[in-house]
Amino acid sequence: MTVKRNLPLTGRSYGHWWVELDGTESYGWWPARSPLRAWDVLRGTAGVLNGERTTDGGTPTRDPNHSLSGDYEFHPVLVVAMSDEEVRQAVRRFALGFAGEWRWSTRPTMNCRLFQLAMLDAVGLVDGTGNYRTRGSGCPAMAPFRRLAGRVTGQRRWPKNLPRPGQRVSEVDLGDTARCHTPSPRPLRWTAS
Repeated sequence: MTVKRNLPLTGRSYGHWWVELDGTESYGWWPARSPLRAWDVLRGTAGVLNGERTTDGGTPTRDPNHSLSGDYEFHPVLVVAMSDEEVRQAVRRFALGFAGEWRWSTRPTMNCRLFQLAMLDAVGLVDGTGNYRTRGSGCPAMAPFRRLAGRVTGQRRWPKNLPRPGQRVSEVDLGDTARCHTPSPRPLRWTAS
């Protein structure tokens, strides 16, 4: 499994996060409307798996960005006892059972970023050491305000639209904007040999 993240860049895009399994299938969360209106970005619109019927190249098992390079790519770390096939099945079950809105906001809302983090959380995967930086610093338009606030308070400002490092996605209040099947991962059990 490869996690891919394109960060938002002013003038390029809102960014996009998706996961790829063995180069044959991939999953990401998209707005169900295309092209987006400014109102849709701020107030939200229905979301759809892989941009199916709204983007070129989106299918039930392929994200339109499938096989493209991401700004960041890494393999997540499995923290529960599962076989490779069980991980794949859990990813498919999560993705195909997911429903919710899509919104680009300064507060926690469902979009491709939280979809990916919720998927990792539900399956029993984590970003892994050193990969929190791949989450980016949030909306590029808000960057000057975060820098100013950091200088004034002396504290780093974590983007408010993503969970803090170490915080589970299930602990983030999204209201009624998303529903998903959450498999019960089995914790790893260590035995002395």
